[in-house]
Amino acid sequence: MTSVALSSPVFFLLLAGLIGSVVLLYLLRPPVLNRLMSSNLIWRRILGSSRAINERWRWWLSLLLATLIAICLLLATFRPMDNGQMNDRSLIIFDNAPSMGALTRDGMSRFNVAKDSVIRHLNSLSKDMQVMLVDTQRQVTTPSFGSISQALEILDSLSVGSSLDPLVPAQVATIDASRKFIYTDGVMIGGVPEDFTSVSAFQPVPNVGITRLSFAAVPGNTQQRQAFIEIANGGAEPTVVEIALTQTESRLITRQVELAPYEKLTQIFDASAFESGPVKASVVSTVDRFKADDVAFGYITAKRQVRVGFVSDDVDSKMLTLLDLMPRVVLTSLTNADYQGLESEELQFDILVFDRVSVDRKPVIPSIFFGVNSANWLGASVSSIRSSQLSVERNTAHPILRNISMTDLLIESGVLFAPAVGVEALLTSEDEAILAIAVPGAVKSVLLGFDLDKSNLAFLADFPIFLSNSITWLVDEPPILNATPGTIKLPSDITKVYRIDGVDVPLWFADGNSYFHTRETGLFTGFSSNGPLRVSVSQLDRRFSDINRSNLPIFESSKNFVAPGLNGYSFSFLVGALTLILLMVDWYLYHRRVTQ
Repeated sequence: MTSVALSSPVFFLLLAGLIGSVVLLYLLRPPVLNRLMSSNLIWRRILGSSRAINERWRWWLSLLLATLIAICLLLATFRPMDNGQMNDRSLIIFDNAPSMGALTRDGMSRFNVAKDSVIRHLNSLSKDMQVMLVDTQRQVTTPSFGSISQALEILDSLSVGSSLDPLVPAQVATIDASRKFIYTDGVMIGGVPEDFTSVSAFQPVPNVGITRLSFAAVPGNTQQRQAFIEIANGGAEPTVVEIALTQTESRLITRQVELAPYEKLTQIFDASAFESGPVKASVVSTVDRFKADDVAFGYITAKRQVRVGFVSDDVDSKMLTLLDLMPRVVLTSLTNADYQGLESEELQFDILVFDRVSVDRKPVIPSIFFGVNSANWLGASVSSIRSSQLSVERNTAHPILRNISMTDLLIESGVLFAPAVGVEALLTSEDEAILAIAVPGAVKSVLLGFDLDKSNLAFLADFPIFLSNSITWLVDEPPILNATPGTIKLPSDITKVYRIDGVDVPLWFADGNSYFHTRETGLFTGFSSNGPLRVSVSQLDRRFSDINRSNLPIFESSKNFVAPGLNGYSFSFLVGALTLILLMVDWYLYHRRVTQ
């Protein structure tokens, strides 16, 4: 049974009217019953059997019992509102931010401590209480008032989220409810409105986490690679941790360091022995109570060595000399006849560079073409350059032409490319004729309609940069995409996403982008027609590690909680039970001649 809420003036007016009605009923005296007694003996016997109780007090006791019974019936049916608010509505905000995953001294997470507190709170409420449960990670998409059992089901479905920014709807603060609570550790949630009661789940604990992981080649020595790992101590005590950088069982680097309270420390590792591919960084501490920031994933996208096959019939080619001087390039020279005699599986190269060689088949590995005569395999038609006085414009958005001007480029002769689907223009002339193109995809290509002998390209200061950028674009993977657990946005051309262990991850498309969701850290690979995209999902933000930045009082122990006792029964049920007891008392006293 659910009582009806009334405004306080109406309720008390109704209560006063009810009490007045009961009093008026008791003031109505029944007519006197005249009795004729034939003997004084009968009078003595009647007087002897009567109780010596004052008639006035018997009347007042009867009136009191009748009034209490009437009030209980009224309270079972109606309930007053407090300051215009519903007394039967309770609002609970539950903080399930990442910091709530930290373990307390009892071994329970802050999340479970707060969850148990909410369960005890709900069990202590009247069963007719309406409850709205709102979480800070918006896992409850459409919160609304419901029964206590519904609130318990919603609470059971919640989990620790990954967002660093609480997402509580603004209108929650203005909801009409007589009781408002927020269960939190106070780390990531902002200010709490004054009409909310904060219930702390905070307990300071030791924590060390990784806040940065990156890789870079040593300037001037491309064979040497370094790894940069930044770690932070989020606790108030000095901590000794072991840092591990792992690629395979044989490629493992470890180091032990000591961190002062709240110290941030950067460590540099020599990762020259690591090949291109996934790398995992981890920190291990015997006292760490928050594991979510102990592991980070990275990916070395640049190859340490690039095997280049140079195909040309010109043994004195300027290109051959320049390639041989480039860092990380392992060069092999081939004639056109040598190349034509090789099967696809015999091409043990990362890149092929063609200098004034006609190719009638699509390359199976990334390639650069200088002095193209035809591109039938590409589906793009070509035409001869008619003027040597060309003003060259470059596609500055393409990574191949990054930091390159090409303003002094002179071309004596060559071919122009017609626009084609799936082809990106690199160099164009003033009449929008295309001089050089890039072909993206799983097997990329760069085609120039002129060679080194018919242009001054080899004498430009930008040419080595152009060649280096071309090699990087052809063989190195694009920069890794760093993300935090949650919903991750990818380019629209991504059609498949796999976890590092090969598990297919569900993918959906919206607003011209691809999306996938994960609650766990790890390395993922997205595939498209333009090649793979590596996605590192790690909690590298310093705020993940600062799990002790709270002003709330310290939660001591879950063992100190006491069972709610009689709490939890419906208010209407309790009032109804009291009414029944009063009726039984009134019935007993009346039949014992105590009341009138």
